[in-house]
Amino acid sequence: MSDIFTSVVLVTFPSEVQYDNWLTKFRTFYNKKAIEFLRNNGQISQRASRVQGDDVIRVTIIWTYKDYSAYEQCQRFHSQWGKVGGKFIAKASGYRGYEVWSDLEVTPLE
Repeated sequence: MSDIFTSVVLVTFPSEVQYDNWLTKFRTFYNKKAIEFLRNNGQISQRASRVQGDDVIRVTIIWTYKDYSAYEQCQRFHSQWGKVGGKFIAKASGYRGYEVWSDLEVTPLE
């Protein structure tokens, strides 16, 4: 098993207005300085993708860390989102765990 630790969150919004409000705040919160801090503390990547082909407005957010310790370290920053993100209506479900397979094991990036 890999040391890579992943956190996945599915966020569901009741309207485009709530989604737009969230996305604006998300982009502001995770600015260049924030991403540099997270990378320096072991976060490998972070992506948010809008789910397509669904009548419900959903976003999947995937955070990847070099190990569980990096995840814990970065959570100190991520936990500030509630204070900064402001008020918007959404439902979130989160899942976390160790990576069990990666395409990089088959063909590494050059």
